This record gives sequence, structure tokens and C-alpha cells, in this order.
Amino acid sequence: MKRAVVFDLDGTLVDSSHTYFHAEREALARVGYEDFTYTDHARFIGKSMKEMWEIFVAERDVPAAPEQLLELGNHIYLRAVRESVKVYPHMVVLARRLRHSGFELAVASGSSRAVIDAVVASAGLSDLFPVKVSAEDVGRGKPDPAVFQEASCRLSVSPEECTAVEDAAAGVEAAVRAGMSCVAVTSQAAEACPFALRAGHVLLAEHDNFDDADVFGWIRAGSGRMAARRGTRGL
Repeated sequence: MKRAVVFDLDGTLVDSSHTYFHAEREALARVGYEDFTYTDHARFIGKSMKEMWEIFVAERDVPAAPEQLLELGNHIYLRAVRESVKVYPHMVVLARRLRHSGFELAVASGSSRAVIDAVVASAGLSDLFPVKVSAEDVGRGKPDPAVFQEASCRLSVSPEECTAVEDAAAGVEAAVRAGMSCVAVTSQAAEACPFALRAGHVLLAEHDNFDDADVFGWIRAGSGRMAARRGTRGL
């Protein structure tokens, strides 16, 4: 039986992709770079914000350091989140059902710890997610499994007793590499690990057709048990 569920934040619990895009574009505009597109943003979905800025600055002629853009982008995003945060209601229903049934819950995200705390609080979900892990806490972002491994450690359960919920390919890969089963809420994310999907270790349950009762039953039954699967095997 699964004992814990670890949720990604952006794109999974909250609909934040466009908010992040506008924050990133504004941050770049403030330092004089005007050519940031949504395609640029989409390349980094699922990765840590620190890694995103490091890669982007290295690739483009941006007149600012990654650290400056990370701080500026977080500031702009936090301002927007405190004004309004859009949660996915069906994900909150699932989380509350899991909590009521005795599951331990956590958030594991590539966003900064300050952003995670602000979003969870603004969404009114602090009671559901006492454990929150950022890529800042482990030094490596998804698809590295470290953030999920740290979440399972803080929940005092093994990764094999956890299910992750993710919207991005990098997140599904990280979960599978950590030894967890995974609910993918986008088809692109599910297709990141085709063997695990075929084997039943990854469940595709897209936002638009999400059935919280079915997903809850799959998690509770332990259908995605990943015992003995470590590293990159089964991707």
C-alpha cells in the first residue's frame, strides 16, 4: 500500500505557467532583453528556476547574471501570486481525499522555497502540505531524483511507498528515477517514461479529464509500485 503522495506545484497543483512566463519576460525586459518568447519559457517547464536562468543566460546575449534574474523573476512572480493564484480544484479534492484517508502529503518543486511557501499559503493549502521541498534544498533540480528522495525522507517513508503527481516530463522522469510511481497530468509528461507507462508504474490522468476517485483508487491500490526499480532503469 502506498503511504505518501508528493505533488509538484506549478502546473500540477496550481495553473501558473503563464504567470511564470510573464514574470520571466518582465525580468528580462527590466535588464534590456526583449526577445523572450513562450517557446523559450516552455523549454524549461519542469526544471528548477536556477537551472533555467543559468542555461538561458549561457545561450543568449543577456546583460545580467543568472542570480540577478532569479531574484528579480521571483520578486515579480511573488507579487502576482499574492494578488491571485489559480488552483486546479480537482487536485485539491484529490489531496484532501488522500489526507482524509491517512496519506502523508508533500510538495516537491523546482521553484524557490519562498515561492513554494507563498503559493501554498495563498492557495489556502498550508494545512495539506506541511512538508515542502525545493530544488534549493538539494542543489539539483528535476529530472534529477534528489528533490523527490528528500521529500520521501522528510515524510519518513521509502520512495517505493510514495506516488508523485507531475505535469512535466522532467518531473515524471525524476519520480521514476527516485523509485516512485507517478500520476502524470499531461500526456507529454507521461510519455517521458514509456516503459514505466506501459508497465503501469505511470498513470496518465490529464487535467481536462481528471477523475479524482479513479486516481485515488489507483494510488491506494499501489498499482504503480516501483520496488526494485532504481536509477534510470525502466525509463
